[in-house]
Amino acid sequence: MRYLNMFVLIGITLLGIGVAKLLSHNHLLAEPGQTPSPHEAWIYLGAGALMLVNGVVSIRQSTTAPHKSAEKEVV
Repeated sequence: MRYLNMFVLIGITLLGIGVAKLLSHNHLLAEPGQTPSPHEAWIYLGAGALMLVNGVVSIRQSTTAPHKSAEKEVV
């Protein structure tokens, strides 16, 4: 569960939306009457990749809390 933070979840979601927009020829998540943009799917894919990179960096920068069994009291 350490590798599943909000950056990773949002990145996976954005990648899924980007792939779905590519498969639907950019008609997914479009407002009624809106003309589909040819670059919109690539923006979602780029944002998803950026969020995944951000998630990996934040996971590597975080420190893990020590286990209570490993802690020793000094008296």
